[in-house]
Amino acid sequence: MKIAIFGLGKMGIQIARRLQKNNFEVLAWNRSPEPREEAAKAGVKTFEKVDELVGAMAQSPRIFWIMLPHEIVAEFIEKQIGPHLRAGDIVIDGGNSLYKESIKRAAELSAKGVVFYDCGTSGGVWGEENGFALMVGGPKEQWHVVEPIFKVLSSGENYGLMGKNGAGHFVKMVHNGIEYGMMEAIGEGYAVMQASDFNLDLKQVTKVYQQGSVVRSWLIDLVYNIFDGEDIAGTKGYIKASGEGEWTVNAGHELGVDVRVIEDSLKVRSESEDPANQNKFSNKIVALMRKQFGGHAIKK
Repeated sequence: MKIAIFGLGKMGIQIARRLQKNNFEVLAWNRSPEPREEAAKAGVKTFEKVDELVGAMAQSPRIFWIMLPHEIVAEFIEKQIGPHLRAGDIVIDGGNSLYKESIKRAAELSAKGVVFYDCGTSGGVWGEENGFALMVGGPKEQWHVVEPIFKVLSSGENYGLMGKNGAGHFVKMVHNGIEYGMMEAIGEGYAVMQASDFNLDLKQVTKVYQQGSVVRSWLIDLVYNIFDGEDIAGTKGYIKASGEGEWTVNAGHELGVDVRVIEDSLKVRSESEDPANQNKFSNKIVALMRKQFGGHAIKK
């Protein structure tokens, strides 16, 4: 199967390589040359211009995977690939677009005979090796065509069609909102232990938490990595908010659901922009967890 990927950022390049390693023919575009060069080392055929890539997609249906920041997806579809799309094509948005925009996008493309799937993609910098978790929204009718892509990108089981268009990005949005709350609770708990007069070895504590405890999780595993090798003291407790936490809070309000934990964790991230809050131990731990799972930059 041939697939075109637009965007070779941290996640996009992993997706391209994982597909290429599993007998897909991957064609990829990225604006800057360095990621193209990196992808080419894995056998991915890369293109400097979007129209050249689209022209190289001869099979039917043509499958286009977009892995770009949500702020530019609409313009990219409208101006870059939109003029080249034809009835029967399949477009997959694997980024973190707002689910309402995905619903709108699906309707607009459907009017042109183009099939759209919104795919929430989780796994961070570990996805290529371990498999991504994929939450997909879109029509059942063409699911059999695209399912092999999601199966290969996942571990084989952690993917699925969540429902109609918008459902994939909605589920991923809530996933990230939950993530905000979980990370903040972990960070605050460790801050309490660090502030106590017990002089705790937090690496040892984490090792105990990792096995058999109720709070054992991948996030706790990442906290162990933090105590094993990160410069906590030299890290600023600035926690960037990517947007989905706020979207989850907004959705909760619209649906009449109490989301106070996620809302408070979002507030903490906003407050972390103030240098006065960047020495908080909890903020440092959360910032370093983001680095561990997503390769997100930290401030030293």
